[in-house]
Amino acid sequence: MVRALEITGLLRLALTMVFLVTSVSGCANFKEIKAFASLSSSAATHDALTRDYIGALDRRKQYQPQKFHSELEAQKMRREAQRTSLDVLQQTVADYMQGLGGLAAGEIRTYDKSLDDLSDRLNKVTLLSDDEKDAVGALSTLLARTVTAAYREHEIRKLIRDGNQPLQEVIKATRKIVVKGMAADLQVESALVERYYDNFILAPNNPQEPIAMALANEAKVEALGRVDNRLHAAQSYDVILEKIAQGHQYLFDHRHSLGDEMLERQFKPYVDALRAAYADLLDVSR
Repeated sequence: MVRALEITGLLRLALTMVFLVTSVSGCANFKEIKAFASLSSSAATHDALTRDYIGALDRRKQYQPQKFHSELEAQKMRREAQRTSLDVLQQTVADYMQGLGGLAAGEIRTYDKSLDDLSDRLNKVTLLSDDEKDAVGALSTLLARTVTAAYREHEIRKLIRDGNQPLQEVIKATRKIVVKGMAADLQVESALVERYYDNFILAPNNPQEPIAMALANEAKVEALGRVDNRLHAAQSYDVILEKIAQGHQYLFDHRHSLGDEMLERQFKPYVDALRAAYADLLDVSR
């Protein structure tokens, strides 16, 4: 009888502890973190810029003499190799954000990518420094260890704490490619387009045929407009990466308050800013 009472008492205690854990977990609010993670994952994998970065060299052939075409082909091959680096960086950010979003949603999921495969891919990447490769590896290792959402508040705090520094490094490396590679190249393309049409329109021995000049000016405006849209897209993507970095840094700085209603309200402007930046990118990419 005494033994039965002891078992009953232990059972009640266990049920009480389960109820308390469930209640605390249920009170935690991760709505904005979930939204931030979802937006970040979708925006980070926007690959239209990568395709355009490579395709730009084919467009430049029409604005440069034949003697430069072999060099443009060589540049295209180098960019094809660089694409692997950008793909790794973008997918790493997306995977991390999917893991964070899964925890925020209370989902139990495992990181289903092989770390051995990642190591092989990193060995083939030529554009990233050793520190940047280490950051990619660190984030992927964190995700491989985050396999349960049983104590999601603790796991979210731990993931954000340990993931912030490598995530900032990965985003920094991605922005470097976008700004110094893509945006800078588009500015060069814009100058080439303008020079190409000006050489025709302003040529001293060129007869000033009104219709021909009007058509040339119209073609120039259209060509420059297309390049400007691509440049705007690259700049918009850089803004998105900046917003992701700022938002995650805020979560890191306030990680001890994760789940609080007050933090959710304070974090919402970061989510809204990221959403607006992503909408701008989608709009200019149409």
